[in-house]
Amino acid sequence: MTAETFTHRNLSSITGVSVTTIKSYRKKFPEFFFIVGHGKPLRFRKGADKLCLRIRDLFNKNLSVKQIRDKLLTEFESVKENHQLSETKSDSQINNDEFEKLAKTTSQMMNGLAALVTAQAKAEQRLARMEKSLKELVQAQSESPAETTELLQEIKDILASSGGLQQPERITAKKVVTIKKDNGQEDSYSFDADTSAIEPEADFLELPVVIHSENGEFLGLPGKPGHPFTLQELVYLVSTRKLEGASRVWHKEGRDWVLAVKSSEGPLYELHFSMTKTPKGNIVSFFNKLDINSESRNHADILSFFKEVRDLIDSI
Repeated sequence: MTAETFTHRNLSSITGVSVTTIKSYRKKFPEFFFIVGHGKPLRFRKGADKLCLRIRDLFNKNLSVKQIRDKLLTEFESVKENHQLSETKSDSQINNDEFEKLAKTTSQMMNGLAALVTAQAKAEQRLARMEKSLKELVQAQSESPAETTELLQEIKDILASSGGLQQPERITAKKVVTIKKDNGQEDSYSFDADTSAIEPEADFLELPVVIHSENGEFLGLPGKPGHPFTLQELVYLVSTRKLEGASRVWHKEGRDWVLAVKSSEGPLYELHFSMTKTPKGNIVSFFNKLDINSESRNHADILSFFKEVRDLIDSI
């Protein structure tokens, strides 16, 4: 016998009853006998001696098994009671954890939904303002050309305040309105669109990108060692290095591919590219136009922009 455990024989010696009687106690009241380990002989934890003495005394008073169990339930810890408390605590903990996860997930979903609804509402408001301005622009062109400039500026302000780029719509030729400016230039606006996303084919993006030099010759710059500077590299550097975290979208304007790039706080850049054959017979992507907030920049600006982006090639 140890200070902490008892065998059937130990309990028999303590209580003065036979081993068989101790086993009958355990059979009648199994929920009060806590077994320590699974070896032989069976050992019961500390307190089993007091339990057996109490059972012996109650039987000596001629109490029934039910009466004895009722008294033991108020005086001793039972296996059943301990198990139920453990399960209740565990289930409660699990339920609380699951509830917290569910509440957190629901909150995130609601916040995301609210942000989506807000963004959609703002986009619809901007679109409505643009549609209204365009209609007024068409009407004003026929009545008073002087008012056209003011309306164009309003449309540019709407674009500049958008805070980001939405996926552009693919322009179709179903219904196009052409407006002539005072300087003789023409702008065309389409009122029918296809919302499917478009972008250049990989073959076009892999072409060397060139501009006109100051002498009007095609000018390219070296890219990675042994390779020319490609359109794909330029697009990557513009949208991730020169304008960090910018949104970018492609759309077509006639034969040109136009890359629109905008950071959250910066201006709207529009880069125009067309597939061209050089006098030497090379097929290239010609960077022929640069607009910033819908204002065309001169050749010197294009040359400076092109070189600034090329200088970032080492960061790839």
